[in-house]
Amino acid sequence: MTEIGRIIAHKTTHQDGGSDELDLSGLAGQQIWVPKNGKIADITHADVNDHTLNLATALSETRNIIALVLSCIRISGTGTMYGYPNEGATPVVVPLYSASGLVIIKDGLNRLKYYLSVANDDFDLYCFGYVVEA
Repeated sequence: MTEIGRIIAHKTTHQDGGSDELDLSGLAGQQIWVPKNGKIADITHADVNDHTLNLATALSETRNIIALVLSCIRISGTGTMYGYPNEGATPVVVPLYSASGLVIIKDGLNRLKYYLSVANDDFDLYCFGYVVEA
């Protein structure tokens, strides 16, 4: 194994839950990337109004969530799911079948504001990791 390979393999031991996890609890104002790879919500609504998803509940997270990487898969229907970055901004598409990139969450809310373009469409929402305040 090359030196780079050993470094990459070793870095996982420092992550959340690793055998050599780094303790950042004494560092005020620090952010931590939390790996996540899974479905966090099944979303369907009988309207096209704005809705919110409580991310603290969906991710079982007690810290302040700053941003996350999302993707959605349309299970049924013909529409699109739109998410608001930092609530109140112009909505951006949470793309189907691919990660959307980092979605910024309005400070202190721990929620994602979104809407569906077609009522009664069904989406599965996935998270590929998120950033929290330490």
